[in-house]
Amino acid sequence: MNKWIRRTGFAMMVLGFLITLSWFIDPVWELLKHYQLLPFPLQIGFAIAAVGLTVLMISLIAERWSDRDADAALREDIPRPPSST
Repeated sequence: MNKWIRRTGFAMMVLGFLITLSWFIDPVWELLKHYQLLPFPLQIGFAIAAVGLTVLMISLIAERWSDRDADAALREDIPRPPSST
């Protein structure tokens, strides 16, 4: 049941993100029209910052994804009472 709830929650998050993203399509195109009016160094700076943020988020997600097996192993470890010896 827990996996079902998590999958449903994840699906709802993705659906909400897609709906929100679809609302931003027209404003993003308007923003890109104004982006071309900026001086070239600012365009390069914003582009590099956006790529850096994207790389950072991808690396954080990949690290978390790779650590999920270790986290699952910690949850499956059965605590034992201290020995009386």
